[in-house]
Amino acid sequence: MNGPGPHRLLRFLDRSAAALAVVNEPIARIGRDLAASLIGAMVLLALAQILSRALFSYTLDWAEELARWALVWSVLLVSPFAYRSGAHVAIGSFAAALPPRLLLAASAVLNMLVIWICERMLVQSFSFWSRGLSLTASAMGVQMAWVYAIVPAAFVFLLLVGVELVVRLLRSLLAPDPDLSLVGSVPGVKPEGP
Repeated sequence: MNGPGPHRLLRFLDRSAAALAVVNEPIARIGRDLAASLIGAMVLLALAQILSRALFSYTLDWAEELARWALVWSVLLVSPFAYRSGAHVAIGSFAAALPPRLLLAASAVLNMLVIWICERMLVQSFSFWSRGLSLTASAMGVQMAWVYAIVPAAFVFLLLVGVELVVRLLRSLLAPDPDLSLVGSVPGVKPEGP
């Protein structure tokens, strides 16, 4: 990297990645922790449902509905953490054959594709959410828009993570990013703190 241009670009990418990390790291961590709590709640709800049927011959319809919502919410809440930390499926055989800089470039392109897909899904999720305005949950009596609200929120969070990863990948093309790791072509950011 010779001259002031690449150094300025590197500083810009570093500042951009740091700003995105300030937003994404707590969102990912809180989402992971909430998802874990919801999984615990699902287990308790399933146990309550089983005991209610076995001991009292009574079905807790609301428990089944609530457990289903907790499952969906837990998956969508943990998705930014999984994406940001690279904790999802990686196929390494193709990536292992690429030289390091080409691997970084290919990963950046793949993550730009992920950003585009998340953007398209975000746009579609608003009509999904708006359909929930006219639906009410049968057992809980809650407007389904409240349950569906996690879908657009999750896609916003995934978009933010995708942008951070692309910025870090582009930065790594100029100079290695110490907080970025690649498993195959799947990037991951080292988590901060606990």
